[in-house]
Amino acid sequence: MKLISKKQFPAFSQSTSAYTLVEILVAVGIYAGLFVAAMVMIQIFSMRLYTLTATKLSATAGARKTLAQVSDAIREAKSLQIGNCGAGPSTFVATLTTNPAVGNALQIFPTTNQNSYSIYYLDTNTTPGTNSLMLYSTTNNGTGYFQSMILASYITNNIIFDAEDYQGNILTNNPKNNQVYRLTLQFSQWEYPIASVGNGPGVQYDYYQLRTRICRRALN
Repeated sequence: MKLISKKQFPAFSQSTSAYTLVEILVAVGIYAGLFVAAMVMIQIFSMRLYTLTATKLSATAGARKTLAQVSDAIREAKSLQIGNCGAGPSTFVATLTTNPAVGNALQIFPTTNQNSYSIYYLDTNTTPGTNSLMLYSTTNNGTGYFQSMILASYITNNIIFDAEDYQGNILTNNPKNNQVYRLTLQFSQWEYPIASVGNGPGVQYDYYQLRTRICRRALN
């Protein structure tokens, strides 16, 4: 009979380790600093995003307000003619009926009375620079009195109005029922109110374009 002896294995001693109080305080301090830095960065990013969004919403709201007023005036008009203005509504000159109907001003007659009309025009007699042009709404009550109101500012394009057909072709300045009036506004707006202002490097400006087409309701 063969006896099998059990092999004796040496017992391994398990060593235990622990962090000291100083190590725990250092680790907690590092993680707390990283957490605070992350929260600050998130806050700064959120403020920057809010400022950018608020600026774009402000530009959109102003553009919609201008669009609504000009659109209502065109739709309710009895007749219209496109021309150009310089220093004010009294300088309005209608484009010849044989020339393309493009210009920086639009004269609107709400009735058949030719002495009562409104003019939407780009004032080019302000301080030089692309950020100084303004669109005005003026009304003549039949006595030669004009009442002006600023509708949009910082306009950068000079051709504001034109008359087209349904295919987008520019027509002559001869009012017809098939004319569609296009309004184009290109303007700049300060993108970040916390940024620097001026014309030098680092200036934060954003550029927008509003374009729409309107047709008269009262066709002849």
